[in-house]
Amino acid sequence: MLDEIPRSEALKCTRARSKIYWDDVIAPSLRSGKTLLIVGHENNLRSLIMRLEGIKPEDIINLSLPRAVPLAYRLDINLKPLARPDGKLDEATGMLNGTWLGGDDAVQEILERDHKQVYDTSVQQNLEEGSDRDKWRRWTEMAIGEPEDESFEAHSRSHVHRNLNNRSNGVRPTSELNGQVK
Repeated sequence: MLDEIPRSEALKCTRARSKIYWDDVIAPSLRSGKTLLIVGHENNLRSLIMRLEGIKPEDIINLSLPRAVPLAYRLDINLKPLARPDGKLDEATGMLNGTWLGGDDAVQEILERDHKQVYDTSVQQNLEEGSDRDKWRRWTEMAIGEPEDESFEAHSRSHVHRNLNNRSNGVRPTSELNGQVK
């Protein structure tokens, strides 16, 4: 059985799988007025963006996506991307109508760092460590709100756990929502 499992997946196969998910889940949810957060690996996201933006198969290979940076789209009634407010494609990739929530400049820096990390054989250190990583972490802390604390004990006191366990703040634990998501 293990020999039947593919060791990799071509973009063509990923596109076929993502089409089903787009048609059966994503598009109906968007048409019903929901706002969605879609998270996935680069090839899966590429296949969705390819469909959304109408990018040709021979061009999609040139689209690099940063890790963990949200890309927001505004869609028309036909679920096609609306132009960005500035009327231009994003400056980070030059291919997308979406808006990077980290800003085009920050995404461009991340993409350049990632490209060096993968393709520049002279790099002798992890480029995600050091001042650039700290700069990005500070930006995400500012955007999200609460500073990062390294210890597990502090994590258990974090806003997620505190809100679920402290009824004095008016937030009910998930178990009390009777199956409703709020």
